[in-house]
Amino acid sequence: MDADRHGISLSILQIIPSIMRLLAAELRRANTPVLPPQLGALTILAESSCNLSELAEQHGVSLPTMSSTMSKLVSNGWVERHRSEEDRRVVLLSITPAGRELIEEIGHMLLNRITAQLSEIPNADLNTLQDGLSILQTVFTPFVFKNGGNAA
Repeated sequence: MDADRHGISLSILQIIPSIMRLLAAELRRANTPVLPPQLGALTILAESSCNLSELAEQHGVSLPTMSSTMSKLVSNGWVERHRSEEDRRVVLLSITPAGRELIEEIGHMLLNRITAQLSEIPNADLNTLQDGLSILQTVFTPFVFKNGGNAA
């Protein structure tokens, strides 16, 4: 029997927003000091420093939106601006130690929430889920890196 690629694609598109809503609700419930878009930007900066344009492009938002987000994160001490060593005209954004600590704490909290959601699933189904997630990671991770975080 041929796999229903269209149906599987539709299922992926339906489950991702559900997972994101669950995580956003958990952030609100825990009264975290950051919103999901801010957490996403911090996560990108935890990988490496970049300029505002690169960050907006990777996050899929406009330059003014990212500028506003960064101003809030800088004022809270989670991100810092500094000049590039190679080109002094370029302003780079970097996560601070406080920003790293924040995303680590939130990451643990979200991991615990997801673990709780999975607690009712039988082990055989968890193994099947793990296999499926491994396949998705293999398929989508090279795509994201090849396209610099863009879907296009």
